[in-house]
Amino acid sequence: MLLAAGGSEEAFEQLVRRHHARLARYCGKSVGSAAEGDELAQETLVRLWEARRDYQPRAPFVVFMLTFARNLCRKRLRDSGRRGRWQEEAPQAGLESVASPASADVVDQLLAREQERRVREAMMALPEKFREVLLLRFDQGLDYAEIARVVGRSEATLRSRVFHGLKKLRASVSGGRP
Repeated sequence: MLLAAGGSEEAFEQLVRRHHARLARYCGKSVGSAAEGDELAQETLVRLWEARRDYQPRAPFVVFMLTFARNLCRKRLRDSGRRGRWQEEAPQAGLESVASPASADVVDQLLAREQERRVREAMMALPEKFREVLLLRFDQGLDYAEIARVVGRSEATLRSRVFHGLKKLRASVSGGRP
């Protein structure tokens, strides 16, 4: 990012290639739509380019990037009031693409796909404060210190949110059973 801050378009293009997919996945899961996620990822990258001269390497670049993305996602959710569409847009491959009907793996793959759908629905049903920290922690792989920088809360608060978010997620996915 420092090279991009100096005006190197090539350096910024490399950042885009390296981080676009990750950013689109995060945004898509945050707002509940893969298409909107890709749009928000592109908007985030445009804003990063516009703010490149202000970049100060106080934290890893990914923290800087995800802070921009988080703010745009929250604004989109607030402005649109929509939630919960990524479970509808998740790839729904037909049986023919899973395996041959004679394969014993077909049932296992269908069960795994159903479990993934239930987890996506449960994630979107979580309050935003839990969903965002779970996505940052487990989907993006950030540690608590990095999440604290993105979210602007203490590590203790975030640990609590992860704990309670996982508890709510487990209860929702298991149908209320502990």
